[in-house]
Amino acid sequence: MRNMKIRTVVILITASILLLAGCQQDTTPTPVTSLFPGEALTPFATPTITPTATATQPVVATETLVPTMTSTPVTYISKSNDSLWSIAAKNGLTLDEIKAANPDVNPYLLGPGTVIFIPAANGQSVAPTQNLPVATPWPMTFSDPLCTPSRSGGTYCFAELLNPQPMMLDGLSAQFSLTDLATGEVLSRPALVPLNRLASGGTLPLFAYFPPPVAVSPQIGLQLLTATSVNLTGTPTALQSALVIVDQSGINISTNGLSVVINTQAKFEGVEGVTGKIWIAAVAYDAAGKIVGIRRFVSPGAVNPGEWMPFTLNIYSIGEKIDRVDLFGEVNP
Repeated sequence: MRNMKIRTVVILITASILLLAGCQQDTTPTPVTSLFPGEALTPFATPTITPTATATQPVVATETLVPTMTSTPVTYISKSNDSLWSIAAKNGLTLDEIKAANPDVNPYLLGPGTVIFIPAANGQSVAPTQNLPVATPWPMTFSDPLCTPSRSGGTYCFAELLNPQPMMLDGLSAQFSLTDLATGEVLSRPALVPLNRLASGGTLPLFAYFPPPVAVSPQIGLQLLTATSVNLTGTPTALQSALVIVDQSGINISTNGLSVVINTQAKFEGVEGVTGKIWIAAVAYDAAGKIVGIRRFVSPGAVNPGEWMPFTLNIYSIGEKIDRVDLFGEVNP
């Protein structure tokens, strides 16, 4: 009996020890296994999430829109040996495009100083130009422009240009205008200048043709567009200052005075070894001194100084009988 009591006491003590041991294991933290074997875990503090501050957009001043600029027409002043085809090619245009933009320019009468309007290629707008210097032409003297109706209903206009400046001028261009006094409508045409340069004290004719319809007895206007000192310095090269001599014996006016045949020759005096093409402008006048016809000849090839160059020209009067013919010449490369 006594042994049973002792056994019971031992069982109770063992159970108490086991119970205490179980309570201790519950209070011991369970080790965390790393996802990567052998990696030492570093304790860290979890960051506190704070509200994200919304960035205030800076106030940007609204740009004031400016009116769209209208494209400024691009113009080109024709030079010696220019043609509508060459001008079109230089500007990336077709011949039809350049002709459409210049319906009043006769391709066969294109001379130096003619103002050519250059349209935009492929229908694109021309970039506007700003603050471009506009050269003021040297003052020139005009004779009173005179116009004569043609049989087809158009009108021929002529005038003479005098260079009063002490230096040779080039880049010459002008524009005729006809104003219908009844309607106020104005027609404008570029003036044909047969030569490139005009020496001090010299004269050159100007010419324009207005196709029909043209108003009866319009007001005639003439405006100088460009005139610059030769080479921008007033000093011509040896070729530009070369003297052209024309044999006057081959000028034959018809019996009725309405035409003239020029069958003669010309040469130039200049620096030896410098060749150039001879340009001849033939101008027919009536008895009153009015211009009634103009023709121009350009030698097909370069001519040596002192070498005679034969040429032939025919001029027909658009008005009164031809009384005399003046010949003007220059040499170009």
